[in-house]
Amino acid sequence: MNLNSYDRTDRGYALLGVLVLLMLGLLVTGGMLDSAATNTKTRALVKTRAEYYYEVEETLNKTVAWMQENSKNLVSAFTADNFDTNFDLGVPTLGDNEGEHFGVYSMVKMAGTNNSVMLSNNEFFGTAAFPATENVDTGTAFDAVTAFQNADLGIANARVVLIWARETDGNFEPVFRVDVVTANNPDRGVHSFSYIYSTLSAAAGSVGFYGRDQLTFQTPNNDCYSYRYTYNSGSGTWSRGAPRSNCPVASDQTIDISSDIYGTAKTKLDDGISLNPPGGDVSGTMCDGPACHSYSLPSVNTWAGYCPTHSGDASLNSNTTWGSGGCWRDVTIGNNRRLTLTDYNNPYYFRTLTYGGNNAELAFGNIPPGEKIRIYLQAISANGASHINGKKYINTNNAPHQVEFYYLGTDTLQLNGTVEMSSVIYAPNAPVIVNGNFNFYGGIHALDLTISGNARVNYDETDATLSSLNDIKFALKKASQRYR
Repeated sequence: MNLNSYDRTDRGYALLGVLVLLMLGLLVTGGMLDSAATNTKTRALVKTRAEYYYEVEETLNKTVAWMQENSKNLVSAFTADNFDTNFDLGVPTLGDNEGEHFGVYSMVKMAGTNNSVMLSNNEFFGTAAFPATENVDTGTAFDAVTAFQNADLGIANARVVLIWARETDGNFEPVFRVDVVTANNPDRGVHSFSYIYSTLSAAAGSVGFYGRDQLTFQTPNNDCYSYRYTYNSGSGTWSRGAPRSNCPVASDQTIDISSDIYGTAKTKLDDGISLNPPGGDVSGTMCDGPACHSYSLPSVNTWAGYCPTHSGDASLNSNTTWGSGGCWRDVTIGNNRRLTLTDYNNPYYFRTLTYGGNNAELAFGNIPPGEKIRIYLQAISANGASHINGKKYINTNNAPHQVEFYYLGTDTLQLNGTVEMSSVIYAPNAPVIVNGNFNFYGGIHALDLTISGNARVNYDETDATLSSLNDIKFALKKASQRYR
């Protein structure tokens, strides 16, 4: 036997074993390196996706915050007066202005079009469309499309679409869908879609006669009742029912009562209600303290603020009907002449309205249910004083709440006459004095309100369900995220 041949064979097997082990080591090392690379890629992808989720969530939160911050700029689009002018309600369809991806079926479109009501900060979603609005407090014009495009909403892309609006006391509460997608490649990445519901906020319609700094019923003759009005569709007119005991009066300060209030009295001032016998009495609840009511006067602009352009002056020497609202500077109604206003979609703005004679009159056409004529006056003059005489004001065919006067001036406004007068008057910057031998029907909201002489005031209960909107609250619901 040759021992050298065995040694050579053993060494060959050993070398082969080493090669096998080396190959196995290389395979294991390659697998580990590949696994490490995969893990690194996976961690990077997870990190990127997490960052995308955070970006989308940040933009979603900023979008909802933007809407709430601009609530007073948006709410005017959804009032009873403006909704039908701004929007069309119908069956769910895609809007013609939507982009290729993420199309949303909606029941609300821009009036007279098939365009979705949309706010967006990226043309990828389509072409934005939203009605022009104004701030409900200041009357300042607001362009929601431009404001949304220029807003700081974070890195991601956002779109808000109005999908429905539910009617509430004649006004409409919008429901929006919000889509947010990552910014780097909008048709891929993280996509969030949520719904924003809304709740309308209105000035308390249960306050009929309000003097913020003082409310006075000066004599035993100044009683206050309430009435409910019903509409006759055949004649197109309203009728007043029997007197009722639901007249609500309020103030932030002292309420001084020398007459009978057939209703309630509320003040934010502790021990702020004074009843003066023999006539001073309140048939219903009396409340005095900071939590007794939440009513506040509306904020108004100046005539110049409302009317940067206008139609100039008008001197009316014949009976005239203005079927379209708008802006005028100084308007004079001649003696034995009547100015009739009939537009309940667009307000009328006057710097000065002057009654030029004893028989000059302001009148109104028949106003259907749910509609109002609104008049904004910087000054109203009759015989050199700021006052409205019931003889010069004809509104016997409509319910009082259907004609609203917004007195923009600061001089004391006087109401008097020997006939009935029907309207709702807002004088947030001026005192109002009601005197004479007449009955006032509707409501008065003033800086300071005094009822005196033989005047009686009567509340239009119908106005309680037609309060003026003053804000809108938004709430995010049904938030959902996914990776595309």
